[in-house]
Amino acid sequence: MSGERALLALQAHTLFEISPRLRMVRALDPDRTAAPRFYLAGCAEGWIGYVREDVDDTLARAIDELIQREPALQMPGATPRFAEEYRAVLGGEALTDHNYGPVHRVPRGLSFPCDAALVCEGSAEGVALVERITREGVPRGLFDAGFVDLSHFWSPWVVAMVSGDLAAIAFCVRDGLMAREIGVYTVSGYRGRGYAAAVTAAWSAMHPRHPVLFYSTHRDNRPSQRVIARLQLPFLGESMRIP
Repeated sequence: MSGERALLALQAHTLFEISPRLRMVRALDPDRTAAPRFYLAGCAEGWIGYVREDVDDTLARAIDELIQREPALQMPGATPRFAEEYRAVLGGEALTDHNYGPVHRVPRGLSFPCDAALVCEGSAEGVALVERITREGVPRGLFDAGFVDLSHFWSPWVVAMVSGDLAAIAFCVRDGLMAREIGVYTVSGYRGRGYAAAVTAAWSAMHPRHPVLFYSTHRDNRPSQRVIARLQLPFLGESMRIP
């Protein structure tokens, strides 16, 4: 395995804890959430796929046989040929755009101009922000999105500050040995101004020991796709999940 397909396999091992028999055990996030029952990613070099540890062996073999027959990805946005067959094997609800999405790399040294102050974890400004949140709590816009306390500011993080308000955050949603996956959120009222692209660019410089950084999203996540377009992130492939 080489090239883009190897990078997709690396991303899978960054997203999930994968057992010696190549089954997904759990997601590699700090909350230790469940892995999907099936994950598939493909590029022009072919496809890689994994089922969750609890999937029946007979079903797993049927899935693997379909993956082996899957034609190489022809273009961005393409759907796996056997998408409905995978769903039929595993059962579950009808597939939607939320089951699919692109995978991109985040190069080092990105920049994106904006009118916000960018505050990185560990900087003097970052320490001051942590002290402020400790005293006052997480700002409402982030709290409503699930950032209940500082434990949800998954390291490393960088935020965009506008007139003292926390407008956007980029943080590490998956942490592997060789790679990391970014998560980005913009507070309602600050969207469409390039803040998500700015924090993504700043986040790209915060990983001295991780040579590869990934950005993936769902087809129905238009804000994330705007970030990808603004930063012109290199395309790697397409993914599919069945929860």
